[in-house]
Amino acid sequence: MRMRRGTPAAIAVSALAALTTSSFGQADEHPSLPAGQGRDVMIRVCSQCHEPEKVADQQFDRAGWKDVVDQMASKGAQASDAEFDQIVNYLANAFPPSK
Repeated sequence: MRMRRGTPAAIAVSALAALTTSSFGQADEHPSLPAGQGRDVMIRVCSQCHEPEKVADQQFDRAGWKDVVDQMASKGAQASDAEFDQIVNYLANAFPPSK
């Protein structure tokens, strides 16, 4: 059976594909960033200027991450103080220094 664009079968397949990728199985656009509180804020704020994955190969303690975030704020990153704190906490937990 051959489906043509606009046929009921083609529409059903398209709708199923849209549901699968949107609400149920939405692919993580940032798989190198581990889950954690503040992750979404970090992605939103940091992606204004660069790929948020840029941090994935760095490891700092909380003070080190605060320095990095402060540098980004001084370069124009837009967030509230509370959001910057969330970002620092996320990064310190997600990418701590090696032991």
